[in-house]
Amino acid sequence: MSKKNKKEPVSDFQYFKGAEETVFRTDETQKKEVIKNLKAKKRKKTFLTALSYILAAVVVVSGFFVGKKGIEKYLVLKQETDFYDSAVIPDDVKKELDTLSEAEQWAYLYEKYPELLDVKFPTGILYDYALYYARNPQTVGYLKIDGTKVDTPVVQADNDKYYLRHDFNGKSTSYGAVFASYIDDFQPFDRNTLLYGHNMFDGERFAALANYKSMDYFKKHPVIQFDTLFEKHKWKVCAVILTNGSVDSNNGYFFDFTFDNCSDACFEEYIEEINKRKLYDTGVDILPTDKLLTLCTCTYEFDDARLLVIARMVREGESEEVDTNLARFKKDPVKYPESYYDNPRQNPYKDDKKFYLY
Repeated sequence: MSKKNKKEPVSDFQYFKGAEETVFRTDETQKKEVIKNLKAKKRKKTFLTALSYILAAVVVVSGFFVGKKGIEKYLVLKQETDFYDSAVIPDDVKKELDTLSEAEQWAYLYEKYPELLDVKFPTGILYDYALYYARNPQTVGYLKIDGTKVDTPVVQADNDKYYLRHDFNGKSTSYGAVFASYIDDFQPFDRNTLLYGHNMFDGERFAALANYKSMDYFKKHPVIQFDTLFEKHKWKVCAVILTNGSVDSNNGYFFDFTFDNCSDACFEEYIEEINKRKLYDTGVDILPTDKLLTLCTCTYEFDDARLLVIARMVREGESEEVDTNLARFKKDPVKYPESYYDNPRQNPYKDDKKFYLY
């Protein structure tokens, strides 16, 4: 074989020439470079290790809160479901009660539910809500919208904060309860009765109200039932409004929907404001002599936004039915809060007179 074609022997290090140069060179520049590279690798390893710990912690903490939220939901809703099932008087018992006089009804109830014997009920309370009142004397009524999850007793504290973070049974929870404003009165009804509830992402409490932003949804659910402990009433939805929740937003102006009563002239102006602000026309009118029911929850179209579903009590002698064929979109623009607009000049009502209670 010629020398030209003969392969020379290869040292063990020739295949690792790059590594050899790194390991065996002894000049100072290379030493510094090696030390620099080692430190960089160490920093990278330390960073990646720390990052992995942080990510693991985030996963654990997130899992904890998700798990806690899930447990809270399960416990709160299961407890409520169990209680509500036990607080509803069965149809066969109601059928029997309806054949009796008021005195006989209560005698029957005391026999059927001995736990009621120790409860001091207000005069004239409807037997339908006796078991709710027995569990929580702050019960003031019952709210129901057929075909939705809004089907709940309503409570009232001496302030508007307690039931934001406590349920019907007084348990601390982010779900809160559906509650009436502390200023509401029901004997007789105020001009405006205000009920609050959280807009929960899982569809609980007042989450269903967000659907009223759609006119089609209104057409399927045009009537609300809100009973007090003493009277049963149906209410026709007349307006759905987006507004701000406090004076801290909307350049310091607050459209005050939280009142209970105001003068006749003021109430007429309030009705005009409702007509300007409603998202669409439901076809249900409002007269100065009407009683209003305002359901309020959070919404997220702009900072500090609130959704109002306003209904009026069915008038004496009036049909409870709503002709939803009369519902239509408005010709005039909707009046939103100033904070709704990116540019105040876009607001067609920027020069409109501000409404204040008097």
